[in-house]
Amino acid sequence: MDARLTTRLLADGDVAAHRAALQELEALAREHPEQRQPIADVVCRYLREPAGPAAAGQQAVALLAVLARQHPDVGDRSADGADASSSACETGCEHCLDLELDTAVLPDVDFGGCRLGDVSFTDTHFRGASVFARTRFANTALFQRSVFEGDASFAGARFTREADFGRTRFRADADFSRVRFQSIAWFGRGEELLNEDDDEACEEIESRQPLAWDELNEDDPRWPMAKLVDDYQSWEEGGDGTRFNHGVSFADATFAMEAWFWKARFGSAVSFQRCEFGGRVNLIQPAVDLTGARLTADARARGQEWPEGQDWPLGWATASDLEDDGAALVVLDESLRPYHRHLADPDPEVRLAGLHILGELGDADADLRERIADTVCAYLRTPLAFDVTIDVFDLTPAQFAELRARRAAQRLLTDRTRPGTGHPLWEDVDLQLSGATLIDFDAGGCRLASGDFAGAQFYGTTSFAGATFGGEKPSYGTEVMFALASGGHQGRATFYGPADFTGVPVGRSGLMRCRFHTDGAVRASGTDQDLIRVLLAARLDAEPAHVTAEFRRALRSDTIGRNVEYGPVPGPPDAPWEARTGLKVSGTDVLLADVAGRLDGADSFPELIGEQWEAATGAIRALLEALEAD
Repeated sequence: MDARLTTRLLADGDVAAHRAALQELEALAREHPEQRQPIADVVCRYLREPAGPAAAGQQAVALLAVLARQHPDVGDRSADGADASSSACETGCEHCLDLELDTAVLPDVDFGGCRLGDVSFTDTHFRGASVFARTRFANTALFQRSVFEGDASFAGARFTREADFGRTRFRADADFSRVRFQSIAWFGRGEELLNEDDDEACEEIESRQPLAWDELNEDDPRWPMAKLVDDYQSWEEGGDGTRFNHGVSFADATFAMEAWFWKARFGSAVSFQRCEFGGRVNLIQPAVDLTGARLTADARARGQEWPEGQDWPLGWATASDLEDDGAALVVLDESLRPYHRHLADPDPEVRLAGLHILGELGDADADLRERIADTVCAYLRTPLAFDVTIDVFDLTPAQFAELRARRAAQRLLTDRTRPGTGHPLWEDVDLQLSGATLIDFDAGGCRLASGDFAGAQFYGTTSFAGATFGGEKPSYGTEVMFALASGGHQGRATFYGPADFTGVPVGRSGLMRCRFHTDGAVRASGTDQDLIRVLLAARLDAEPAHVTAEFRRALRSDTIGRNVEYGPVPGPPDAPWEARTGLKVSGTDVLLADVAGRLDGADSFPELIGEQWEAATGAIRALLEALEAD
């Protein structure tokens, strides 16, 4: 390939120069088809390198589609736009085009009917409509953490190997109807898993800026971009899953292997009608419609590999009667009558009635309680389509009814797990509320097995006063979690109003790493470690100089104050891309929060001289006294 064309395309210049270079590259590809991949690599680099959209981005994307359609098996399209060939390529097909567009900012894209090999769109920003309808992906397809602003169509696409949509965000409609996933279909957490000795990958992730988390009603939870392979022991661990803010359909899709939707969030009803599932399924969201879906004979034969079984939404079950080919239909669970998919109904009043029914079902049958709790939690994790902070008198009737239903869902969970409310006590219940938007959430006095509140958004007044966590059955991770256990600010919850943690042992909960918008209203009790970790996490986003001055005034001691400042420290050695921010001992990389966890362990901090140790512990005790006085 002519190196001069590459230089002209990648050099700073006007749009006309870039367009001319792209036209010459297209002509070169027509004359020399064997140069398609090198040309595609140059165009992908052109789209990746600028901080924003490439100057001739629309033409560059169109050229990539032209190159992909030069695959010898992509014939003329029929009148309705269908690909003349419906067969898929084998893995490693030399004619399938590889695309690496990580972090690119793309305009409208149309890869409909293309044949692609290895594709990577991680952290890619699709700013317009995106068409991958009937596309054949012959190798791994990565869309981790990408954002689709416009409608996205994958209708009729075929994924030969893994399809990874971990923590992808679809802000408009998404169409996955008639898709065939021949390998795992991943719509769960969005973290890349790295090997500890892969320094190059760690450095690349460290240099990458995640796309802004500008979701309605949500402060940035700072979900992690990557973790070490050994950090997770199960698929259920980690951050948020795929997010669908509007309509989405998987109707008539085929999942030949695992279909994983743990922590995925659906903003409205979603169709999985007539789907075929050939592996383990995790799909518990109440908005899911499985009418006509089937579990194949292969999945049933491999069922012993998944002792958890198939995780269907509450109200659905696998039929005991088999079809002629050994498959089993997914049918409505008549044993749960009168509940009939009420939480999937667009009418909030119907959902309110459904919550009442679910409460009575759980009161009557202890074996149903955890499934009901999981379902209600999944409902509360549904993204809200309006601003929850607007004045109550400015809410539309539908919005008012929606908030009323959500408050009822919260009460179902808390009233049944708090002794003395007049309901049977639901014991040993886990609350999976990661990423949920909660309003005036009152878990005070509740007795829970565990609670996952990582990334949750707490509006209004929040209380966990007197709540206890810990049960007979094992649960995921720690017993109560307000941020991911991996450290830093990853997966932090946010509190927008008064919050009371009195009596809650928060030492390992991640509460120290959360964000509090109303610092003075934070209440807690317990050990020095518990209290100080709440305090030290209260202001994480203001200017360092301002925070440092403010805490010095609060301490009322120049001797202590001049030895304390606000700023970042490097992350732990096993995660070199992370950094932590907070109050630290001046001139060191020691956070006061770490000192607070080991007030009797001066030997644990050899980097502190005696005067610095005394200043650090004195600052901690002064802050505690200020809290008690307040």
